[in-house]
Order: sequence, then C-alpha cells, then structure tokens
Amino acid sequence: MSENGSIVFVQEKTETKTIKQKRGPGTWSRTEEQELLKLAQQGASIEALAEKYKRSPEAIKKKLQRLGLNVVAGKLDLTGVLEIPQELPSLEEVLKIVAAALYKACQSGLGKTELQRLDTIATLYKAYAAGLEQYVGYKKIEAKLLELEKKYAELASKAQGSAA
Repeated sequence: MSENGSIVFVQEKTETKTIKQKRGPGTWSRTEEQELLKLAQQGASIEALAEKYKRSPEAIKKKLQRLGLNVVAGKLDLTGVLEIPQELPSLEEVLKIVAAALYKACQSGLGKTELQRLDTIATLYKAYAAGLEQYVGYKKIEAKLLELEKKYAELASKAQGSAA
C-alpha cells in the first residue's frame, strides 16, 4: 500500500496497476488521524477540528476518544500517561479507597459512568492485592538471598584467612 492510500498490484513484473483504495464515508486515513491527534494535543478546539475535517464536533470527540484522548466538556486530557508513585500505597490506604467506593456504590441514583468508575476501582483493588502479595513474597526471598550472600562472603573470608 502506498502512502496516499492506494493499493499497488504487480502482474508478472511487466505491468503495474494502481487502484484507489475505497474508503467509506467517515473513514479516517492514518495521516488524518496522526494530524488530528497532533492538533488536539497542541490545544486546537473541538469546533476548530470539526471545521477543518468537515465533521461534526461529536464525531471529532468520538474519534479522539478512540485514539486515546479523554474529552470532557470540550476539553482534551491525555489518557494513558501514568504517574509512577515513589512509594507503594499501604494496604490500609488501598482498603480505605475500596471502602469509600463500596459506600458510594450503595447509594441510589448513580449514573452509568459513576458505576463504571466504581467497578474499575474494585477491579484495580483485586489486581493490587494480588500484586502486593507477590511483591511481599519477592521481598522476603530477596532479603533471604542477601542474608545468605552475606554469610557466604563471611565464610569465604574466614576460609581465605585460615588458608593463608
């Protein structure tokens, strides 16, 4: 496939035919997607992007969401960028968050988005608890290995001292 979206067929190395790839209405080329993302990240408004690409603001919002941008009230926020904490939250801190989510989930009248958010918290807790358990296990193994290395070094040092 060429850069401009054409498909090239070669028959018996004597003849080349270029056929335009058919795109349905509303289909975005990779170039358009990349340009849309770049303009959005540079701060272009939804309305300006809609005008540029001759599409509705809603279509622009949906496309940006599919491309990994979070569109809230016409503002764009990058998603997928995680801030890595310097220290792990304690199990108590995590349990407090889960407890708050549990209390919130018991309230009536919650919307779909809020329920999805609470469900995500519950899912993340399960992953955190399992990961924390593994982490603690690995830390114990690491501590034991360090202790054994230290004893081995002491024994090796004594053996060299008595051999000399």
